[in-house]
Amino acid sequence: MERHEAGLKKKSFSLFYNGGEIWCEHLDSLYDKKELLIEKFQQDLLNIDRPSTSSFLAVVLDESDVDLEILELIVEGLVGLKKQIRKVVFVGLTARMKNYIKKRKISTLFAMTCIDDLEKAKEWLITK
Repeated sequence: MERHEAGLKKKSFSLFYNGGEIWCEHLDSLYDKKELLIEKFQQDLLNIDRPSTSSFLAVVLDESDVDLEILELIVEGLVGLKKQIRKVVFVGLTARMKNYIKKRKISTLFAMTCIDDLEKAKEWLITK
């Protein structure tokens, strides 16, 4: 079994946490398989855009090689949704990619940040 197959098997899902609901977008453990990451995200966008899906998102990217092209595709995908997104936290980005998010969040209508610890990321999402 190739190491990226575990990442493909990880499903994105809605999680109830501390009185709130979070959409956990699992794009982690895909390593250098950019095409698979893009395909998985585009499929998940259909679920994220549903009215019943939370507008608080944790995008987990640990152990996936994320470049500016991938990150811009993710941000633009979220910006382009019909539903209103309120907060997005990215988990598992390099320092360079975090810097990009810091600059990019100025031009989005929702709050964005990067937090390496998933528990702290979930806390940030549900706090006012």
